[in-house]
Amino acid sequence: MGNRILKESICRSEEIDSLSWFEEVLFYRLIVVCDDFGRFDGRTKIIKGTCFPLKSVTEKDIDKALNKLSAAGLVRVYQVQGRPYLQLVTWSVHQTIRNQKSKYPSEESSDLEKEKNNCNQLKTIENNCNQLKTIENNCNQLQSIEDNCVFNPIQFESNSNPNPNVCSEQKHSEPPPEASAEPPIITLQLNTGEEYPIYNKDIEQWQELYPAVDILQQFRKMKGWIISHPKQRKTEGGILKFINRWLAREQDKGGIAYKATSEIKQTPVKQNRFCNYEQRNWDFAELERMERERLQGTDMG
Repeated sequence: MGNRILKESICRSEEIDSLSWFEEVLFYRLIVVCDDFGRFDGRTKIIKGTCFPLKSVTEKDIDKALNKLSAAGLVRVYQVQGRPYLQLVTWSVHQTIRNQKSKYPSEESSDLEKEKNNCNQLKTIENNCNQLKTIENNCNQLQSIEDNCVFNPIQFESNSNPNPNVCSEQKHSEPPPEASAEPPIITLQLNTGEEYPIYNKDIEQWQELYPAVDILQQFRKMKGWIISHPKQRKTEGGILKFINRWLAREQDKGGIAYKATSEIKQTPVKQNRFCNYEQRNWDFAELERMERERLQGTDMG
């Protein structure tokens, strides 16, 4: 390591004058131990052991003095790969650089490392954005399929593990041109505020699919439910699925047939006065005729 130069202008330096005695001594000793590029290890243990091998100086004193030297613009502290280094700011002005390679990484290496890390972070963010776009596109495709398709209600309700991506071929049949003037039987309000018309032909079709259900009455219930749940109103593509699920659920409950069966009153069995046995209505005339024929057959034999 070559000799170092201390000029007389150091005595009139305002930066040096702002330092305490210990901070000024540390600065001079750093000049001595730095490499030919004015760089040194920034760890306080290394600075303490190199600059003050015979003095009782604490690492806290070293750290505090380094902060003051950095604030005065005499030293820059930086990190490369997580390890601290320091650079004497005016080194190239007052000292002679002999070696062509520094013992320690430069501050530019720290900047390059930061740029590299930033690039890696940007690439990660870009990859995440691409993944989110892919997921969003898949969700839009699934929503489009769901809106344009209607589940098979019988398969959906009976299958314990239905496939939500399987659509039935049943779609809402638009009224024929000649029947377009026919007024709807009832309407269901969509999430757009428009009314979805239900025609008599639709009622007949659903009645064939769900014979145990009072279709028109269920549509009245649907309309009331939609009015009372405005935030859950359906899209034009999803209203048919909502209708079929509703009617299929009512069909599974038993519908009209179930209600009619439950209302039948069981007629109690008539009992006679002999030990409460069931009353039997025998046709005694028929019994007498059968017995007469049997006896005649016996006589002939």
